[in-house]
Amino acid sequence: MCDIRIASERASFAESFIKVGIVPGDGGAWLLPRVVGMSRALEMSFTGDALDAAEALRCGLVSRVVPHAELLPEARRLAARIAAHPGLTLRLTKRLLREGQQLGLDSLLDLSAAAQAIAHKTAEHRER
Repeated sequence: MCDIRIASERASFAESFIKVGIVPGDGGAWLLPRVVGMSRALEMSFTGDALDAAEALRCGLVSRVVPHAELLPEARRLAARIAAHPGLTLRLTKRLLREGQQLGLDSLLDLSAAAQAIAHKTAEHRER
């Protein structure tokens, strides 16, 4: 349920509700197929088996794998790079990317034009 997922080489991931006799109740049934694809999501959900970090990277569950000792420093470096950009522009960008998963191209282009009009009027844009 994160926008960006970095994993330690020691990490493992599972959709293991089935192992305790319950169904995915935390949004996993909606989110997981969108991240790893339906077939992988079904396999993970039906077996409860864990993926190691390398397999999580291959199927897109994480965007990168780093040495265990570097996990927090790498996450902080990435967060600092992101935080250096204008907050409003980041929020608008996230919204466009999320909406783009549901909208057709014409509708997304309309939404993008509206967001761009807002971004053009910000102090951050004028400064940059």
